[in-house]
Amino acid sequence: MKRKYYLQLLEDIGEVKRNKPFNTKRIVLIAMLKKSINGEVLTLADYIALVNCVHVSALTGKLDDFYSISSSVAENPICKARAKNKCSICHECYAAESVGYRSNLRLSLLINHIIMNCFDIPVDAWKVLSIPSVNGKARIESHGDVASIAASDNIVKIVISHEWLTFGVWTKNHGFYYRSFLKYGKPGNMVFIVSSDKLNTPIELPENIKPYVNHVFTVYTFEYVKKHNVIIHCGYHQCKNCLLCYTIDNDTFYVNEILKADTKRYKAYMGIE
Repeated sequence: MKRKYYLQLLEDIGEVKRNKPFNTKRIVLIAMLKKSINGEVLTLADYIALVNCVHVSALTGKLDDFYSISSSVAENPICKARAKNKCSICHECYAAESVGYRSNLRLSLLINHIIMNCFDIPVDAWKVLSIPSVNGKARIESHGDVASIAASDNIVKIVISHEWLTFGVWTKNHGFYYRSFLKYGKPGNMVFIVSSDKLNTPIELPENIKPYVNHVFTVYTFEYVKKHNVIIHCGYHQCKNCLLCYTIDNDTFYVNEILKADTKRYKAYMGIE
């Protein structure tokens, strides 16, 4: 996927002042992209070098104590198309906003995006990836979404290679994962969550993906919640105190979040401290 484009992009970026981690990873990626473009077969050592370049984010706010592997929303054409649609929740994407002013995060997610989308990394190489955890849970895609089958394949292999962790995997692009599940099966330690594209409207899932989905995640406005008595599970407390989206066996299929801008009104309405 666009290997020549990403090679040129990394060469154009050049070294970044006071960002030694990016500069080191950039050199590795340029070398591996050149080998791949030239038709050379990458070795297990090459793949391990790529895996060692993956950035694992320590999350904050409601996701405090969680760690995440994410790709770049800025490089995802599907995300960018949705962001232009005023009817989509992606129109006000917090991830695009945050990476816009956090340059180091933007570069780290660019590295991840290139690795996930341009290389078919074997499970044995993914085993060396260190994913910290204080609760046995991890997240996939807190700042972006899967952009290709190559990326969904790699994500499934990450989950398979870290069987001691339970992963909450979020996506709006479930079609890529469907293809990966057909190849590798759905890992038993993956909680697969499809996010609804529109406010107040749970997504209607195609029949082929339904057997793989653990939850449908939808964001609601306060006015809609008040009018329709929607049960809200998410948005007003920390994820580590809930873990609904990181538990394999539970009966809550539809997980509902209050719109971030409406959190204070919702808490006041419900009498939540």
